[in-house]
Amino acid sequence: MGTIKLKIVELRKEKGIGQQDLADVLGVSFQSVSKWETGITMPDIALLPKIAEYFQVSVDELLGLKPLRNSEYIPRDTDNHDNLNGKADKLYKNRKYFWNDDYLEFLVRNVWNIDKPIHVIEFRCCEGYLGRQLLEILPEGSTYTGVDNDYYTNKARQEFVNTNYEVTFIVSDLYTLEPDGIYDLALCQVGLRHMNRPVEVLKKMKASVKEGGLVACVDVNREFENDGIYLDGMDYDYLCTAFDFHKVWRKELECEGRDYAIGMRLPFYMEKLGLHDIDIRMNDKVMYVSPEMNDYDEMVQDFIEIHGLDEPLNPSEQEHRIAFFMNRGVDRSSAEAYIKRHIAMSDYLRKMTKKRAFLKVHGLLITYGRK
Repeated sequence: MGTIKLKIVELRKEKGIGQQDLADVLGVSFQSVSKWETGITMPDIALLPKIAEYFQVSVDELLGLKPLRNSEYIPRDTDNHDNLNGKADKLYKNRKYFWNDDYLEFLVRNVWNIDKPIHVIEFRCCEGYLGRQLLEILPEGSTYTGVDNDYYTNKARQEFVNTNYEVTFIVSDLYTLEPDGIYDLALCQVGLRHMNRPVEVLKKMKASVKEGGLVACVDVNREFENDGIYLDGMDYDYLCTAFDFHKVWRKELECEGRDYAIGMRLPFYMEKLGLHDIDIRMNDKVMYVSPEMNDYDEMVQDFIEIHGLDEPLNPSEQEHRIAFFMNRGVDRSSAEAYIKRHIAMSDYLRKMTKKRAFLKVHGLLITYGRK
């Protein structure tokens, strides 16, 4: 831990109040405030959250362990897939709940009218799960190429062990990839939501297909996604309204380019890039989990891990998350409301006294157009 140097003087002056004003708010004497500021004594530990909330900073900022909120924006750098190496087992468990197999087959055969072997390229292929699903449906002789970093392409190769499919993997980030225009279908599944420059990736996807080739993106609108959880026994209004992510989303869009509404904007981006025959559909898959299901326990555990509810947040982790949200303009009380909701959901699922049903609607939007 770094040297503790209370920032009360700076915060008080920034707010334009005197020692007595702060003392009145906290119910202490102005002499106590003076001693805190000169380092003679420290506030009672129980007062720290109250002081932090009053100045709308984190406890770490108050204690001088982190820069104050007017410090530079801290990027998440989510379009660098190397940051997620080693976390795939938890993060991508949800991919098996994205598709009803019959709907994917319907898209391939009845919507995209694919009746001959084609060459497919998937941008940010992760572990190759969608590629394997597609090759089981596409006409015999179709090929699949996955693009990702070295870690994920190695994992993807394992997906195709003991199969006779013709597969290739390209180790590259999506921005520096040099497309060669030989593919019939370019795909990206819930990848653009993590990209800081999604339109640049979309341009690469267009450049990778032949004339008449299809560009298809499967992605989300975060508002749909966040309202799509229902836990039997928890108040649905609370689940939807306990935390408003809009400040976080807008700040990340402004500072990094990461677009929370990419699923809604994609057809407009495609049109501007010159694609035609653009259309959009919504996937029909809903993750519904009921105690009567044979794999109920496995699905509950998957849901818990997908949403990061498998381990309780200790005070240090809670403070870290609060600082993250405050760096994006969220006030402390709202950030604490998020922590409270997270803990409530975690406790509900990990400590259920009886089995209950729940569901998750991803609301995946499937946008496609031709070159």
